[in-house]
Formats: sequence, structure tokens, C-alpha cells
Amino acid sequence: MHYGRNNIVVKIRGAGAYAYAILNPITGSFDLMDEREYLQLEEIRAGSRHRDDNAGFIDYLLERGYLFRSRVEEDRAIRRELVRFQREIANSQVQLLLIPTYNCNLACAYCYQEGIPGGPLVTREVVDAFFHYAEDLFSGAKVRPYITLFGGEPLINSPRQQEIIGYIVEKCTGAGYELAVVTNGYDLVDYAAILSRARIKEIQVTLDGYREVHDQRRMTKGGGGTFDRIIAGLDDVIRRGMPVNLRTVVDRENMPHLVRLAEFAGEKGWLDLGLSRFKTQIGRNYELFVCYARPQYLLSQVELWREYVELSRVFPVLKKFHRPDFKGIRHLVETGKMYPASFDTCPAAKLEWVFDPHGHIYGCTASCGRKEYRLGIFYPDFRLDEQAVSRWQRRSVRTIPGCRDCRYNVICGGGCGVVAANRTGEILAPDCRPVQDLIELGVNYYLDEILALSEAAG
Repeated sequence: MHYGRNNIVVKIRGAGAYAYAILNPITGSFDLMDEREYLQLEEIRAGSRHRDDNAGFIDYLLERGYLFRSRVEEDRAIRRELVRFQREIANSQVQLLLIPTYNCNLACAYCYQEGIPGGPLVTREVVDAFFHYAEDLFSGAKVRPYITLFGGEPLINSPRQQEIIGYIVEKCTGAGYELAVVTNGYDLVDYAAILSRARIKEIQVTLDGYREVHDQRRMTKGGGGTFDRIIAGLDDVIRRGMPVNLRTVVDRENMPHLVRLAEFAGEKGWLDLGLSRFKTQIGRNYELFVCYARPQYLLSQVELWREYVELSRVFPVLKKFHRPDFKGIRHLVETGKMYPASFDTCPAAKLEWVFDPHGHIYGCTASCGRKEYRLGIFYPDFRLDEQAVSRWQRRSVRTIPGCRDCRYNVICGGGCGVVAANRTGEILAPDCRPVQDLIELGVNYYLDEILALSEAAG
């Protein structure tokens, strides 16, 4: 009998008869256990319990995929999941990000693109080359790619930039591409009418808190506030029916103020629009290429979500404002199924490509503008560094030595390749995530919904 390599067991607090949860991302199984069952499982894992001791329990573990009759049988199950994952990636929608400019109109307290020169505004010729490349390489894709405007800040209010964004919108509409926008939102109100001509996938805007807190973190270059103007833009695009993804970048400084932002979103009626029109994400402020000036405020992933859990227990509005994923536990309670195994969570040069105003190609948003990560050019001609692209495309938990035998590998997926490369100098290095702690937080956070699912399943 072979104990599943990817089995994860977490402690449940205050669930009556249930003391533990067990899951296996290869087989997609999730179950609750009492103390007696957990002790039996531990004896089986240690190899000290024979089948005759509890044949029924062992049969159940075999059926659910926590035990395998041999290592060979488990390897077959992993290979099946790998083929499924590869098929899913091949059929997934690719994101092509176009950077109109690296310039920005804000002077935020943190900046992930600090050190990248502003440079020129993209020209029509470069835009034409981008769309030619998109059609040439992705015309045979099973799912048409979508285009995302990124920066810098893609929506700076100037006549020239409005003209070029209008041109990009026309090109998207004519070629049938969905368009997404990642913007700080300051000049969104000046672009709402232009964007309304496109088929908008989503508009991502960042608010780091209610007015006073946000304005201290995300101010204009002259030190002025940005909150009220951003809200005017959000009101306009929401009124026009464009889907909004509201992002908040969190550290110790603004974490307590999430409550007021959630209350404000509720007062605006945004939380009742449904996920197809309004959703939220919470990102962690962290050091990518440069050192943050106030590192004492940075939170680890576990610290962030532990604090969020505690805040939401006291202020239930946070539970409506944002439902954390906790490595797939939210998906489990919403669908009754676990996320399929993910052998690679780094989208670079696979599901994500970035094209900048200089005509340079990069693999992802974390690497764009950094010459050491450049993968090629698309203007004035087209050249791709196939060897560099291949290194990114090979990255997976099957090729990263530190990931191959990790029990968390197909949940973590190897993490971010850029973070790993910055730390170690190697693309095929792991960027480990605290999977055990996050799943335990998630199981306990969504425990009432998990128990309801369990009861419904009989």
C-alpha cells in the first residue's frame, strides 16, 4: 500500500466531530476526518497498520485516492493529470499585454516598475506591428487571445495618448479582440467614452483604502489626492456596464482600513452587482526588483490572510467585499470540486506575453522593461530568442529540481519564475508558497460552508 505523495492534512478548529481535513490535488478528493480516523491514517502512513485492522477504512482511502496500491499506480494518476493540465493550457485564452508607455502620472509610495525609464508613447507603426504579430502567431489558436493595456499608466489624459488609445480600440474592435485595461484610474473618467467602443473584458483599478488612506499612498506627482477622481471614473464605467476588477495593495499600514473601503463599496452598491460586473482582489505589497522604503510594513502571505481572517470575523462586511481563494478552498466551497492539479503557475511566454512601446517582447508583467528578461523584438522587424523562450516554457514542477518531490507542488505550481530568478539567478528554481498554512486558514475560514457541503453529500 502506497500513501499518496500529495496528501495534505490540516487541523480543523471547533468543528464538533471533525478534527481534520484531508485533500489530494492529484485525485481531486477532499474529506473531513474525526480524531480516530486521523490516528488510523497516521498509522497507515507510518506503515504500522495492516489491511486486516480496518479493511473498510483502507478501501475508502483507496477509492478516494489517498492511498494507491503501488507507487506505479500513483505515477499513472500523476501522468493523467499532467496530460489533462497540458491540454487545458493548450485550450486556454492567452493574454497579450500592450504597453502604450512606461510613463505614469502618479507617485505612489510603492512602485513595482521603479527604475524603468518612462520613454516614448507608442506609435501607430508599433501598434500595427503588434496586431500583425498577434494575427500571425495566434490566428490558429482554439481560443482567441485577449489584449490588455498595461503600463506605466496606459490612460494618461493627453490628446496624443487619447488618440493612440482610440486607435488601439479600433484595431481591437475590427479584429474581434476583447480588451482589458490595468489602470491607476486617475484619468479613467476621460477615457470611459473611448473604451465603451470596445468589448471590455475588465477594467482593473487600484484603491488602497478610503479617501484619506488611499491619497496618502497613491498620490499625483505634485502630491495631490486621487481618490475622488478615481471614483468618478469608476462610476462612469460601471454605469456603462463595463466589468470592474477593484484591486487593493495591502501591507500593515493600510490593512486595518480595508473595512472602511468595503463599507464604501457596499454604500455605492458595487457589492450587489454580481461577479460578472464587479469583483475584487487583494494583492500583497512586496519587494520585486527594488527594496521598499518601508519594509517594516510588509506582510508575508500568511500574515496578510491571518489578519484578514481576524478582521472579517469582527467586520462581516469584509466577507462580502472579498472571498479569499486560500489555494482553491473557495473554489471547493463554491463548486463542490477542488481545482485541478496545476503543474505550472508561471504564465510567462505561455499564457502571457508583453509588448512595449520600444518594440520589445517580454514574457510577463513582472519582467517587462527589464532588459535581462527581454525575449525578442516585434518592431521594426520580428526576432524571438527561441532559446530564452524555451527556458520559460520548460518551467514546471516537473523540471524544477526543488519541486519534483514536494507534496505541495501541483498546488503551488512552482510560483513566480521572475521572483525565483531574482533570488537565485535561475529560472528553473522554486518560488515556494506557504500552501499548508493557507489551506488550513481556508478550511477554517470556510468551515460552515464545507460542513454544509458535507451534509448535503450525505
